[in-house]
Amino acid sequence: MLIYLDANIVQYCADEEDFIFGNSERCKTADPNLRKELVALRRLVELEQLGDWHFVASPHLMAELHAGKPTRDQRKVYKVFQEAWNDSVYSEDSPPTEEKMRGIEQSLSMLKLKHAPDQRHLAEAIALNASWFLTNDKDVVKKAKGGVGGSGGDSSESPFGVSSRHLHRVVPKVMT
Repeated sequence: MLIYLDANIVQYCADEEDFIFGNSERCKTADPNLRKELVALRRLVELEQLGDWHFVASPHLMAELHAGKPTRDQRKVYKVFQEAWNDSVYSEDSPPTEEKMRGIEQSLSMLKLKHAPDQRHLAEAIALNASWFLTNDKDVVKKAKGGVGGSGGDSSESPFGVSSRHLHRVVPKVMT
C-alpha cells in the first residue's frame, strides 16, 4: 500500500519520533489537540507493522521538509524517510511527468486550496496512485472530503481504530 504523508505529518514523526514509534510513553507537546493527533499517528505506526506499507518521499515533499531550518533530529528522520522511499519498489517506477502533474493540479484548482504546496502534494498522491493521502490540514480536509473521495470530517472511527477527527485520510482520485 502506498501512502502519501503530508509534510506536517512527516514533521510530527521527526519531532515526536520516540513517542510515535513507541520508544517512549511521553509526548512532548502540551497542546491537547496535537496530542490526540500524535496518539492517532502512533496507532497507525503500530498497524504498519502488520502490512506492506510504503511512504512517498517525493522531491517536492522533501524540498518542503528541508525548507526553513530543520533541526538535526528532523534532518536525520528525513534522511531515513528518503532512504526508505528509495528502497521501495514504488520509487523504481518512473516519476509522473510535469505535464501530467500540471493536468492533475489544474483539475484540483476547483478546490481552491489556500496553499499551492498542498495542491501539489495532493496532485502527487493522485499521480502516484497512492492509496492514502494522510493530513491534518483542515483546509485540505474540508475542501477535498467531497470532491476527491475523502474520509470526511466526521468523528467516526476508521477501520483502523483511528478517529478521523485527528488524522484525515483522503483517498486520492482524479477529479473529472
